[in-house]
Amino acid sequence: MVENERSEQPHEQLSSLAKQIQAAAERAAERDRILSRDQLATLAKDILERLSGGSYLLSKSAHDGYRPSTDDPELLLRAEQATDFANGKGSNPFSGLSHEQLSFITYDEGGEFTVNERRAALIELADRHGKWTQAVTQKLHAERQRTGGIDQGVGEILDYLHALPPIEEAQILGNYDVNLRMQLSGAEIDWPEFNTSLLDMLANNWGHAEEEVEPDPTCEPDANLGKTPD
Repeated sequence: MVENERSEQPHEQLSSLAKQIQAAAERAAERDRILSRDQLATLAKDILERLSGGSYLLSKSAHDGYRPSTDDPELLLRAEQATDFANGKGSNPFSGLSHEQLSFITYDEGGEFTVNERRAALIELADRHGKWTQAVTQKLHAERQRTGGIDQGVGEILDYLHALPPIEEAQILGNYDVNLRMQLSGAEIDWPEFNTSLLDMLANNWGHAEEEVEPDPTCEPDANLGKTPD
């Protein structure tokens, strides 16, 4: 009997998070259906300010002291882990989730997740976006050196951005879609200016939450977290 209970425990723990994410996904679908692209971009900017900007810092003690109103030990533990991570201690409790799941958590306004949990999801998203930006920028440089153009690289960027959840796509893309597609028309490119603009677009739209986390003196920090190469 005890063995059966133990074997079921991981499934129960997983299902607690799965149910939360499913509820967040349903709210995201309704939000994306109702709001326009501009409204999604505005909402995303507001959310990122509350998770990584001055608003977060002003209320940090309250966020750190908050405990979910639940008896579920898995939810309480995860909230504690997120708060520890927000203060530079321990690992990110959401590091193993998919991009879509991280987005559901970050931008969810339904109260399923604590602010520090959403912040942890945001930091993981920023880290992944930063790593992708590094990789695609290297591809752009290599393509330009090889062919003199960047058509293939620009196409890859657009494919990546259009595959993002709607609120992220609205947040980062804006009118850049038009500007990037103009590059595909064969127009002459001022490469240094274009490269700087590209990096600004890709790197500066997910906030800088990771920069505000106090380092854990027992852990070696990741110098490349959420950042792009010079």
